[in-house]
Amino acid sequence: MTDSHESSEQPDFDEERAAFYVGKYILIGLTYLDHEGNELRTDQRHGVITSANRDTIEISLRGVHEEQSWRLPPDLGAIFIADPGIYKLRATNEVVENPDLIANWTINKAAPSN
Repeated sequence: MTDSHESSEQPDFDEERAAFYVGKYILIGLTYLDHEGNELRTDQRHGVITSANRDTIEISLRGVHEEQSWRLPPDLGAIFIADPGIYKLRATNEVVENPDLIANWTINKAAPSN
């Protein structure tokens, strides 16, 4: 028997949870790191989740990214219920009030190949 932390299998996708997220307003924080773990930049996006399935989570963006879509990996464990409040986005100075959900992602740049 293999310990769940050692397994390379993806956890089961929760269709019910995914369906709950559709139509919810989400605030996404992005941190970009170089291959050594140094922060390169941060960014924020926000909008309405239009679909969530085993392949992707699709978001219709609002604010400065209005009329664009954004896709997240289908990792429902990275999405949380947001605390009520006013969120000011550092990159754009936009204000998002009382989003339903929040997600933070770290994107690591691959090391240069030799």
